[in-house]
Amino acid sequence: MKRYQGMVFSQAKKAFLTEEEAEDFTQEVFLKAYESLSQFRGESQFSTWLFQIARFRLTKVFKKKKLPIVDWQEDISVVADLSKPSVIEILDKEETSHNLRSLVSKLPKSYQLPILLHYFENKPLKEIAADLNIKLGTIKSHISRGKDLLRKWWSHEIEG
Repeated sequence: MKRYQGMVFSQAKKAFLTEEEAEDFTQEVFLKAYESLSQFRGESQFSTWLFQIARFRLTKVFKKKKLPIVDWQEDISVVADLSKPSVIEILDKEETSHNLRSLVSKLPKSYQLPILLHYFENKPLKEIAADLNIKLGTIKSHISRGKDLLRKWWSHEIEG
């Protein structure tokens, strides 16, 4: 849980209006993952499996709440927060994120871990360097090289 909590919580914060809702959702995801642990077959990385649980839970939560569809003719002041992404935008973003995670999982481990920690768990570079006992400059270099590989692979995936 400690390893993946940041990843799930950062996604939950984008989907919910309050931090409390995001925290509750994160706890629900980990509870569901714990209850379903015997079903994890190891065919994918644990983070991918956990991400799928989060995605399904998010879809279930939004269906259960029966969120109203905004009528664009309504007064704009009625809409709570237009800066929040819509459910469709969230799901599209999650699909892109899933594809990106798949590419990240193919990176060499020396690039993969710093990228996961920094971009998916929102850890500062200094903290990553300290945790991995690697110089800050090396961490920056690994992230930069990893991002270059991801850009290259991503462009091939989009073109292909």
